[in-house]
Amino acid sequence: MIRVIIFTIAFTTIALPARANCAVADALISQYGISFSGFTQTLPRVSLPAEQQSSPQALLTLELPNQNGHVSDGFSHTALINTEQKRVWILRTGGFAGVYQWYGPVALPAVDFAGCKTEAGGMPQPAGGAG
Repeated sequence: MIRVIIFTIAFTTIALPARANCAVADALISQYGISFSGFTQTLPRVSLPAEQQSSPQALLTLELPNQNGHVSDGFSHTALINTEQKRVWILRTGGFAGVYQWYGPVALPAVDFAGCKTEAGGMPQPAGGAG
């Protein structure tokens, strides 16, 4: 009986979607419906973010977790955040065909980065030569 309870708790914990525990990521995911299947809101597609003139200190990258769980051929999303301009660019990678697509800019929904795992400066590069 105890094994069944432990197994049930462990399975439930593994099966639950990951939460970002980051107000910025949660707000972006919620507002634009970002998931392994894409967006529920239409976002402007661009070839590259217009951040070449920004200081590297103003730029942060933030992985946006899939709230609906992991799908092996689903999309992954990364936010490029300009803290000076208060705007966000979203990079979509992966998927069945292996895309590398930029969207934005969108308004920075929150400035509280508590609990966020950000990386400073620079634009995310394509993984595995996608492009």
